[in-house]
Amino acid sequence: MSPERADGSRRARIVGWSLALIGSALLLLTGWLLVRLVESGPLPPFLDETIPPPAKAQAAPKPSNLLRLAGSGSNLPLTRELAAVYVSKRPWLRVRVHESIGSSGGVRATLERAIEVGLISRGLQPAEQAQGVVSIPYARVAVVLAANPSVPVRGVTREDLLDLYAGRREYWADGSPVVLLKREPGDSSHLAVYAAVPELEAVDAEAWTADRGRRLFHDRAMQEALISTPGAVGLFDQGLATIQSLPIVVLEFEGHRPNEDAVRSGSYPIYKDLSFVIPAEEPDPLAHEFISFVFSAEGQRVIRESGYVPLEPPARSSFAHLHAGPGPEQLDTPTPAAGDDTSDDGTSSEDQ
Repeated sequence: MSPERADGSRRARIVGWSLALIGSALLLLTGWLLVRLVESGPLPPFLDETIPPPAKAQAAPKPSNLLRLAGSGSNLPLTRELAAVYVSKRPWLRVRVHESIGSSGGVRATLERAIEVGLISRGLQPAEQAQGVVSIPYARVAVVLAANPSVPVRGVTREDLLDLYAGRREYWADGSPVVLLKREPGDSSHLAVYAAVPELEAVDAEAWTADRGRRLFHDRAMQEALISTPGAVGLFDQGLATIQSLPIVVLEFEGHRPNEDAVRSGSYPIYKDLSFVIPAEEPDPLAHEFISFVFSAEGQRVIRESGYVPLEPPARSSFAHLHAGPGPEQLDTPTPAAGDDTSDDGTSSEDQ
């Protein structure tokens, strides 16, 4: 390469690098000026702490003709029957009975105003009583030892019950194996049996710890297991068996059938009360109207025909003036404690 050409190439490289450096400097200067301009201007709204955050979108208000109920699975079949009759003569109303969320879930949803009426199958707990809800017992149901039709017995004694849960009775009289079905600790049916057979509580706890029997966690699972499992027995609600015409066997206890007269007299001692829960302050007017219907003669007829025992309204409640009319002598009930599928007829059903 000639000296002149080499010198020209060198000068070109120097010019190129110079232009590149100048361009980079200009780019950096432009960026710095933009940053300074932004910093000197007003803060964007999401960074300016003096500007309050936008209000959260509010849920649309509940229609005044809609009533929502949810809670214990023990209440659902009877509540649906009552809701269907209630709506049948009030076609402008909508009653939605949600899937089971348990008694505790029903109380919480009522406190949060996510529903208008909670459904519970146990008493209110002290912490719940303090939060501003009222419990209104409306029906009593016998808790029974139910069995698959293959089970060759039709009644049990206290000793039989304890033997089943303690694992001392593993076979029925015909040699077929016993399949014990049990619910989770704190289940309302088990609590009802503990009140009548206190010795069962410790035996039941030991059976759970020892993983004796099959564990089930809701009423539907219990009823399906009772229907489909030869040799199976488990605690169940008499009302659920009656209202759904389930193909299971209800066993006598100490020689007594769990009928209304036996429950009223106490000769059948295992039962639990079903209750509504509403806010102590400003309950929904439609909730009040529905509960009034439940305590009317028509509502209590539905309760009785569904296999439950109707209760009188609590003595010191806004429903105390309501009575079922002529019928069997009513049971004494505790006063309420403060704090404890959609069809064309307007009702909806969502199961556990």
